[in-house]
Amino acid sequence: MKNNIVVSVPACLIALTVASPVFAHHSAFAFDTENTLTIEGTVTEWFWANPHCLLMFDVMTNNGDIVHWVTETQSPANMIDAGWRKNDLKPGDEVTVTVQPARNGNPVGRIARVEFADGRTLNATQDRTGSTGNEYHLSGVPEKDGP
Repeated sequence: MKNNIVVSVPACLIALTVASPVFAHHSAFAFDTENTLTIEGTVTEWFWANPHCLLMFDVMTNNGDIVHWVTETQSPANMIDAGWRKNDLKPGDEVTVTVQPARNGNPVGRIARVEFADGRTLNATQDRTGSTGNEYHLSGVPEKDGP
């Protein structure tokens, strides 16, 4: 019995130590989840890969300076369920991006929505609950509204 405790306690402590960074990685603390910021810019790169898709775009300020924004979504599997595709965004596309901005004021954020110049939109939320993508990302192709 004593040997089981000697082995079990350190094993549990190691498991908790390893698991902590995983929970921290998925924290939304870095973003101001209570507010959104809508920014117009030009896509410089769309990085479609795990663990998060990244949209990079340049924004011209009122005084003519260019600010390079880096924004993220969930993984490609989650974004496919929300209607996004690898080829949706291309360098040079003019977009209006709604983000939850970084709390520290840096030009980074979590994407809520992307609108193209032609009016087409991509929402990072699949449903009206506000959850990003689909928690059950292996559910297949998103259903269409209506018949």
